[in-house]
Amino acid sequence: MNIPLNTTAYIAELTRVTSDSTLLAAAVSVPAGTYTQMAVTFSAPRVTFCMQANPGVPGCAAGTLGSINGTAGTATISTNLSVSDSLKTGVALNVNLADTLTLSGQTISAVNLGATNVFTASALPPSSTKTDLASGELAHVDDVMGLVTSVSGSTLTVQTSTHGSITATANSSTQFSGDCTTLGFAQNFTCVKANTVAIVDTLLNADGTFTLVFYQPLPTQLSSGDLIEGVVTGVPNSVTSQFRVVVTDSVFASSGSLLQGRVNLGDQIQVTLSTPDPFTIIAKGLTFPTGSAFEHSSSVASILPGQTVAFPVLTFTAQSGVTPGTATSHDLALRFTRFSAVMSTPTLPLFSATTFPPFFGIVITPQEFQTTSGRLSIDGVSSLTSIPAGSTFSTTALYIGPPVAPQFAAQSVRAH
Repeated sequence: MNIPLNTTAYIAELTRVTSDSTLLAAAVSVPAGTYTQMAVTFSAPRVTFCMQANPGVPGCAAGTLGSINGTAGTATISTNLSVSDSLKTGVALNVNLADTLTLSGQTISAVNLGATNVFTASALPPSSTKTDLASGELAHVDDVMGLVTSVSGSTLTVQTSTHGSITATANSSTQFSGDCTTLGFAQNFTCVKANTVAIVDTLLNADGTFTLVFYQPLPTQLSSGDLIEGVVTGVPNSVTSQFRVVVTDSVFASSGSLLQGRVNLGDQIQVTLSTPDPFTIIAKGLTFPTGSAFEHSSSVASILPGQTVAFPVLTFTAQSGVTPGTATSHDLALRFTRFSAVMSTPTLPLFSATTFPPFFGIVITPQEFQTTSGRLSIDGVSSLTSIPAGSTFSTTALYIGPPVAPQFAAQSVRAH
């Protein structure tokens, strides 16, 4: 039984799924029966990475940022899924990234998605001890950024650049960003406008539909055309107003796109900010301390390695071989960074962690994370306080940066 994916050109950004789930397929009918195997076919995987062997030094070490490619193939995994007539169920495909990589210290020499034990499958919904979801809900599918292509009644469709579209329906519990008011709209579904860029948090239901949990319109200056999101890899150059990102997401203009077919996840892009406007933080309703170096700044000196940023593209040159691409922009917004750490104190509303990615350059640990009631997605446990101290977790969090504390505002936490 072949399962059609959400788009014929599906690209899975596997760093994203360390902390957030992504939709592969929904509302697919399969014949009743017992299924004992699952075959996962993939094109050549690509890993972009760097090294930083000196603790406390921010940014990738000079000359270490690069990419390697693996080979296309198919992985066959054992499963035990019984499907009866009219049954509504789901399957989670889990990926063990550590088993895909050949490592020597921080150096990656190979990537192999076909290695043993990389893929496993599990039935949805998870047990009540492994999730904060309610009955009838299968998974959080959060932080989906794309172009709103359809608005009808209380239902919208968001088209992404790499993993298809999601159609979600609002209900009385749906939250709308305060940015709706800034844009001149009410904080309700009237804020949803076609042909604008937005970010949505959703819940996948057992019947394959999606419930809209949160709606975040992007500011006008970010919503009118091509957009790149990427993680900052080095200390910015204040003289040239330049910094480098590795692309983690993008949005294509509805017509005349500069990016479509020319930018790929994992590409390196050298960004130049020209007469920049004050920076913004896309907070999605999260509580975070104000007064950081980033907030309202217009200097690249306020940008930190490890932060994920989004910017509209004015000019663009694609990456060619090992030569990074280039882009220019007037605007910059802080987005969510996805990374793993080690739990120190699992408390609410603040929790703390240690062992951050080396190129963040964070010296003082543990660092605290702010959480917001009603805006935290949990996976792997039923509550954040159930995560044992000393265990590894992954998070989707705003990296606010100094001089404020806490420096992180978490939206999702997945226990491993």
